[in-house]
Amino acid sequence: MEEYPEELRTPPVSLISLVGCPELHSLISTHLHSEQPPINTLALPDFSAISIMNRSNKEIRVPVAGILKRDWLLKHRTRIPAVVAALFTSDHISGDPAQWLQLCTHVENLKAVVRARNIKLVLVVVQSTSKDDISEDRMIALRKRAELDSKYLITFIQNDASELKQSLNRLASTFAELANTYYRDEGRRIKTRVEKKNTNSVELNIRYCFKVAVYAEFRRDWAEALRFYEDAYHTLREMIGTATRLPATQRLVEIKTVAEQLHFKISTLLLHGGKVIEAVKWFRQHNASYRKLVGAPEVMFLHWEWMSRQFLVFSELLETSSVTIQSSSSLVLGTADNPLTEWELIPAYHYQLAAHYLKEKMSCLELALSMTETAGEIDGTAESVVPSVYVGQFGRLLEQGDAFSMQPLTDEEYFRYALAEGKRFQDSFEIIALLKKSFESYSNLKIQRMASLCEFLMGREYFAVGDFSNAKLHFDNVANLYRQEGWVTLLWEVLGYLRECSRRHGSVKDFIEYSLEMAAMPISSDASVPSFNFKECGPAGPPTIQQREIINKEVVGLVRGELGFTSIEDNNNLTVTEAHPLHLEIDLVSPLRVVFLASVAFHEQIVKPGAPTLIMLSLLSHLPLTFEIDQLEVQFNQSHCNFTIINAQRPPSAAISSGQQGCRVESTPVLALVMNKWLRLRYEIKSEQSGKLECISVIARIGPHVSICCRAESPASMDDLPLWRFEDHVDTYPTKDPALSFSGQKAIQVEEPDPQVDLNLGACGPALVGEKFIVPVTVTSKGHAIYAGELKINLVDAKEVSW
Repeated sequence: MEEYPEELRTPPVSLISLVGCPELHSLISTHLHSEQPPINTLALPDFSAISIMNRSNKEIRVPVAGILKRDWLLKHRTRIPAVVAALFTSDHISGDPAQWLQLCTHVENLKAVVRARNIKLVLVVVQSTSKDDISEDRMIALRKRAELDSKYLITFIQNDASELKQSLNRLASTFAELANTYYRDEGRRIKTRVEKKNTNSVELNIRYCFKVAVYAEFRRDWAEALRFYEDAYHTLREMIGTATRLPATQRLVEIKTVAEQLHFKISTLLLHGGKVIEAVKWFRQHNASYRKLVGAPEVMFLHWEWMSRQFLVFSELLETSSVTIQSSSSLVLGTADNPLTEWELIPAYHYQLAAHYLKEKMSCLELALSMTETAGEIDGTAESVVPSVYVGQFGRLLEQGDAFSMQPLTDEEYFRYALAEGKRFQDSFEIIALLKKSFESYSNLKIQRMASLCEFLMGREYFAVGDFSNAKLHFDNVANLYRQEGWVTLLWEVLGYLRECSRRHGSVKDFIEYSLEMAAMPISSDASVPSFNFKECGPAGPPTIQQREIINKEVVGLVRGELGFTSIEDNNNLTVTEAHPLHLEIDLVSPLRVVFLASVAFHEQIVKPGAPTLIMLSLLSHLPLTFEIDQLEVQFNQSHCNFTIINAQRPPSAAISSGQQGCRVESTPVLALVMNKWLRLRYEIKSEQSGKLECISVIARIGPHVSICCRAESPASMDDLPLWRFEDHVDTYPTKDPALSFSGQKAIQVEEPDPQVDLNLGACGPALVGEKFIVPVTVTSKGHAIYAGELKINLVDAKEVSW
C-alpha cells in the first residue's frame, strides 16, 4: 500500500486557500486542521500567487489519450481549493483611494480565477478590534463588486481573545459550508455528463465516474462514492479486448493499473464501513476477473507482480480493520453458491498468497531474462522511459531544445523497459518480508501449522539467496514441529535443506546428524507423493528407500574416513580426524533415537552384593543398511561395573581401547544392527557396592574418531518412536521374554551386606524401679570395621530406653 501515492491512500480532505495577510495564515490553518473533519489550507502570501489556480491550456479540449490523469487527484488535494479566502486589513477599505483601488483590482483578479473553476470566494476583513472604524458604504461596494452574499463578507477580530475565537469558528463553519457546496456542485456537474451519456468514449465515462466518487468522498458521502467507484470498475472491465488506443500489452497494463486503484477505493470504503464480508467477496470477484489476464509471455512476470500487490494491499486493509473482523465471528461466511472461508478474513492468508505470487513473478522474470540476449540494450532503454500523464501509461521523454516531449512506446520497447525495471529489485527479500508478516499473524492467532509452513518458505528463500545461517535457524524450528506431528515427507524436505546448510557451513556434526536422521526415516520404496516432483523435494532429492540408502552410505563413508565433502564457505573438506573427533549425544527426546536405541533390562530387581545377575542389552536401528559397530561401552553409575564389548570382526584399534584400560572387556562375533531388528546381548554383572545400580548410557564407537553416546532406556518405560509409530512394520520386543519387556528396568537394587559383628549383652540380675545399674555391652568385629552404633532395649512395660 505504501507504493500508492498518499492522495490515493488517504481520504480526500477539503482544501481552502488563504490569500493575503500572511501573518494570520498559521493561526487560521492550525484551527482548521483541528476541526472535524479537518480542512487543509493552501497559503498564498500575496495576490500575485493566485495564478497557480489558473486553468492550463492542457486542460482545455485535450483529446482523450488515457483513462485517469495521474495528477488529477493530487491537484485537487494540493493546488485547486474549494474556497478562496481573500484577507484584507481594514486599512485597505477605509484608507486612501489608492489602497481602495488596489483592493478592487485584487478582487477582480480573484473573480476571474475562481469563476473559471467554480471556486467559492470569501472576503475577510481583518480588524485589530471591533471598534475600528470601517466605511459601511465601501463594505457594501466591496461586496457588490465581489458579487457575494453578505454572510460571505466576514470581519475577523484578531486582538481580542474572545472575539478571535468567535472569528475563527465563524471562518471554519463558513469554509466547511462553501467547500461542501463546491464539491456537491462539481459532483453534480460531472454526474450530469454520466447520466446523459453524451459521450461515446468509455475512457471518459470511467473518468467521470471516478471524479464524481472523489467529490462524494470530499463531502463524506460514502454511499455515493462507493456506487460510482463500482460503476467505474464495471465499465473498465468492459474495455478488455475492445480498446485499441494503445498497443495490446500497454493497454492491458493501463486497464489493470486503473482497476487496482478503483478496487483499492472500493475495498477501503467497504472495510471502513464495517462491511467485511462484502469486502472479501468483492476482493474475490476482483481476482477472479483479472487472474487469467496474464498478457504477453515476454512480460508475464508483470501479471504475477500485479497479483501479489493485490493480496498485499488487501491484507494491509484487513489489518486496519482488525477490530471489525474480530467482532464479526457471528457473520455468515458466504452462501451455498459462493461460500467464503475463515481464511479469507485473516490478513496472514493474504500475506502468504502475496508472497506466493511474488515468487511466481520472480521465476517468470528469471526465465524472461534468460531468453534475452541484449542485456545492454535493455538497461539503456529504461533510462529515458518515464510515467506518462495518465495512470498506467509510460512514454519516452525526449529533449527538443529547451522543451521536452513525450513519445509513445511500442510493445517491444515497453518489454525492454519492464525487464530493466524488474532487474532492479531483489524480490527474495520482499518475499521474506511478506512471509514474516504472515508467520507473525498466524502465530498470534495460534495457527501453528500454517505459521510453520510460512517459516519453512522463509527458510527456503534465505537458502536461495545464500544466507544459510538464517535459513538453518528457520528450518530447525520447522523440523521440530514436523517431528512432533509425524509429517515424514515434509520433514524429509526440511532435513534435506538443513543437511545442505550444514555442508555449506562446514559443520561436520550437524551434517552427520541430519544425514543419519534422514536415512532412518520411515520411507519405503513405494512412498512416492504425487504432489511432489523432483524439483520440489529440495536438495536431498525425492523421499525414497534408494535415497535413504545413498545417504546412509555417504555418512558411513564420512565417519570411517572413506569419503569427504567440500564446505562451500571455507572450501575445506568435511572430514572426521584425530584433531577433530566427532561425538554424538542421543537422549530420550533426541530425533536420533531412530538411528540408535539402547534398551537395558536387569533380570532381577534385587541382588545381594557380590552376587552375579544377568543384564539384557538390546540395540535397535532403523538405518536401511547394516549398521556395523566397532565397539560398545556400557556405563553404569558404579564405574567399576562398566564393561566394553568389542566386535571380533573389526580390527582392534589402539585409539578405541586406550580410554578403557582396566575395564572388563567382552567380545562378540557380530556387532551389527539390521534395520528394525533388535540385537540382543546378555551379560553377567556383579556389584560389590550396595545401593542403586543403574545403567546410564551405551557408547557406540565407529572408527577411531566417532562415538555415539545413547542414553540407556528401560523396556518398561520406553516411549515409541514418533515417526515410526503409525508405520506398517512388525513391532518386536527388546527382549524375547515378553514379561521382561513389559516390566524390565535398567536399574537394580543391591542390598546391604549381612553385618559381620558379634554382640554380647551382659546383665547382673533384676533391679528395682528407679535403681541405676550397669549393663555391659560387647561388640566384636568379624570382618566389618565398627565406627558407631545404636542400642535399643525394650523393657517389659514396653518403655524404650536408648543409649
